Amino acid sequence: MLQEDLDSRILRMLQRNGKLTYEEIGAMVDRSPSTIRDRIRKLEEEKKILGYSAIVNQEKIGINADAYVSADVAPERSQNAMAVLFSMENVSEILRVTGERRIMFRIRAASNSELIDTIDRKIRPLGFENIEVTMVLEHVVRYPGL
Repeated sequence: MLQEDLDSRILRMLQRNGKLTYEEIGAMVDRSPSTIRDRIRKLEEEKKILGYSAIVNQEKIGINADAYVSADVAPERSQNAMAVLFSMENVSEILRVTGERRIMFRIRAASNSELIDTIDRKIRPLGFENIEVTMVLEHVVRYPGL
């Protein structure tokens, strides 16, 4: 197996279960735990692995509203608006996208009213315009690394 193929298999396994041990991965790809450790370190050094996370049951921790917000922002306000979005605890993802609305971000809150309040009192004043909110109704599959 080529290094590239081995790395791809390791990445896929870690995306599905970031708690796998070197021993477990090694057994699945027929390599020693030390080889797996070395490959993972290299993937981390090359920034192919950016970090590790847990998939959290949002409802169990009081997060009952989840939405993707698409919006536009004037170029002269963009840098500040993005910096503020990045610092907001309930914003989990920020994307530059194509189309009429050039920014998309994911926002979570305890309730729909809190989510709307956050958009109206914290997001709009940053200069975001043409805002479209898409509520998440159900999480069918959640693999943050995929």
